[in-house]
Amino acid sequence: MNRLKLILVMVLWGSLGVFTKSVPLSALHLAFLRALIALPVLFLAMRLKKASQPAPWKRYIPYMISGALLGFGWLTLFFGYKLTSISSAVISYNMCPVYVMVAAPLILKERILKSQIAVILASFTGLFLIVGYNFLQGYGMAGILLSALSGMIYAAIVLLNRGIKQRIDSRTATFVQILTAMLVLLPFVLLNGNLEQMVRMDLKAITLTVLLGVLHTGVAYTLFFSVCEQMKSVEIATYSYFEPLCGIMFGVTFLGECLSAVQIAGGVLILGSTYIGEMLKNRLAAKACKAAEAADTEA
Repeated sequence: MNRLKLILVMVLWGSLGVFTKSVPLSALHLAFLRALIALPVLFLAMRLKKASQPAPWKRYIPYMISGALLGFGWLTLFFGYKLTSISSAVISYNMCPVYVMVAAPLILKERILKSQIAVILASFTGLFLIVGYNFLQGYGMAGILLSALSGMIYAAIVLLNRGIKQRIDSRTATFVQILTAMLVLLPFVLLNGNLEQMVRMDLKAITLTVLLGVLHTGVAYTLFFSVCEQMKSVEIATYSYFEPLCGIMFGVTFLGECLSAVQIAGGVLILGSTYIGEMLKNRLAAKACKAAEAADTEA
């Protein structure tokens, strides 16, 4: 059941690009509405969970910072979807694990492995292939760069979350992050104006926007974190690659997008190398745990 839930989440997140391109709203308004509409669902999920002892307010600060970053991450990703093909945006965004590998030794003082260096080189080669192809074609460069920036923002969120020592429960943390994302985007929405865009949406656009907030955010985030509490990280990492694959498939199926041989090669280098890197990292972590357990037993 947990695997089915995780696949459902990845399918939902993989369809974000199609939804984004199908709603006649700016990326800013769409990111704001996504957070706003998701809040009641996340609040209900938080209230349904067994109440725990309230945490000191200082514990919420890292989640508020990551929530602010999340808002800008959504914004840049939605701009990426609007300005380039879904496949290019998805592949560029999925450089996130590579940015984490590059930054972790500097920020968290983690040791970088030779296999990770190979993953970094292969992934950046893939990104250069995609960027170079789109540059020569004169299409979607701004979208690719914004999608890559979104990946960097998500990498910053991952690193920030890794460094949190005193945590709160996942559902409360998610609610705080999405609430902060909405509050951070609100001033930009008000300053930007064009609020009539949201008022004048037709029934189709309203339906898709509501689904984006309720299903893709409220339900998907709740399911994802409930699954994370019960599944091993190696399994989650394996299934997470359904998201970019579904994104590419939906773009080809519903929007008629085409992939060139160069883009396919770039995508294989990025997704394939990061997948192998995650598997090697988890295998080494498992070996380290077994070695530690054996040492404890001997002691």
